[in-house]
Amino acid sequence: MGAVAPLSKVEVRWLPPLTKSGGDEVLRLDIAGREVAMTLRIGQLNRQLVEGLQDRALDLLEIAALVYCADAAVSRGGPADQKMGEKWHRRFVATMPVRDLKFWQRESVIQALEETLMFLSGDRFEFSFSTKDEQDAERSRFFKFGRNSSWKPHRVLMFSGGLDSFAGAVEEIVEQKHRVALVSHASSTKIAPVQKRLISVLSERYGPETCRHIPMTAQLKSRSTAERTHRTRSFLFAVLGSITATAFGLDRVSFHENGVVSLNLPPVGNVVGTRATRTTHPKTLKLFTDFLRLVFENDMRVDNPFFARTKADVVERISHLGMADQIVETRSCADVHNQTHQYFHCGRCSQCIDRRFAMLSKGLERFDPEDAYRVDLMSDARPNGTDREMALSYLRNAVFFENATPDALTRSFPVVLDAVNHLDSPPDTAMSMIADLLNRHGKAVTSVMRRTLESKSPGEFPEQSLPRLYGEMQSALPLPFVPAASVDKTRMRNYR
Repeated sequence: MGAVAPLSKVEVRWLPPLTKSGGDEVLRLDIAGREVAMTLRIGQLNRQLVEGLQDRALDLLEIAALVYCADAAVSRGGPADQKMGEKWHRRFVATMPVRDLKFWQRESVIQALEETLMFLSGDRFEFSFSTKDEQDAERSRFFKFGRNSSWKPHRVLMFSGGLDSFAGAVEEIVEQKHRVALVSHASSTKIAPVQKRLISVLSERYGPETCRHIPMTAQLKSRSTAERTHRTRSFLFAVLGSITATAFGLDRVSFHENGVVSLNLPPVGNVVGTRATRTTHPKTLKLFTDFLRLVFENDMRVDNPFFARTKADVVERISHLGMADQIVETRSCADVHNQTHQYFHCGRCSQCIDRRFAMLSKGLERFDPEDAYRVDLMSDARPNGTDREMALSYLRNAVFFENATPDALTRSFPVVLDAVNHLDSPPDTAMSMIADLLNRHGKAVTSVMRRTLESKSPGEFPEQSLPRLYGEMQSALPLPFVPAASVDKTRMRNYR
């Protein structure tokens, strides 16, 4: 193999914010000689809480905004994967002023920041900091203050409006009797109303003091978005959550996401590098935790209480806690921009496929009407090659997971060891837990397929429909192919 070409450098420079006539301030960056503007707005924290934050906490918010903006403004080169994901990696060299220069110049801080972003996004971020002018150091620049009150949550939860985050909120409120601050980020105007509607229902059913909404808006202006993978969005999200927790005197932030998605084992061989998202991967959360502890100098923790659960477990939990009627109000689809009033879900993406299998496996499909999906899970054809491969890969993995042993998992998916090494359990225990998680997920999916084919044979379904594809797949080897070179023998020995 030839030498890997060095990554081209993208220079990112912080510009003074611009005040608009409406009162909103726009964050401005110079990215490779092009000015890019972003609206950053955080609502409902009261002024007293914000005034009590350390300078470095406000610096952190602006650093996270810069990272998110740069990530979205520079393309990874499109979906083509000619060099095993190599073209997807980028190198950003960022210069920006900060309030607490001494802290941000510490080598341990810069190293932790850059390592976190590298694992999360697959990109190199290099930072150079200078002292921020006093005029540019306004503390309340991006905050829209809520009413002053003595209300304080027990927990801070990240809230997307999806099934998992909704289940987490319901569990904390109903079962744990906790007051919760629900921190949300809506990059689309179609998602913000969903979040508000779900939170309103929680307040109506369990009392107005049970939850408060802390919304954040982060949107690039004037068609500046060139990259929609948004791998660094969860960093901005975690930063906002940790700032909210710190403002309330707390030191824990939770993302609720089922463990199968958190692991995000590659569905197909060429999904590598940044294309395998790491939003709530155990290593990501450990890196978040370590970095944020440096910033806040406390025991800040970013965790995922749902790591041991499947999507089917999540929907069953919502039903058990009496909120199944709200499942229809949640959104899981990755194709947000093409959602309509008729079709809330595309039915093609892995999130839609996962959601629908979970509903069917637990007999909850009456709360998730099939006519809300543009493509029905079982009865509609999937003529698009990418969509078809996504569905087939999902099924292949499920068939393999159903009876996979820990050893089989590490052989076929050696990347699973990245998770094993960052869970709060001995390696053998962690690996057994992951195997059990994936076994249950596989059983849930394959049981739905088997029930579907009890009344009709695969050939009776439309061509290129999921049952037909599943039937054809049975004659092929269902185990995922992984080149031997991808198995790291040292890591295997360490695991054992």
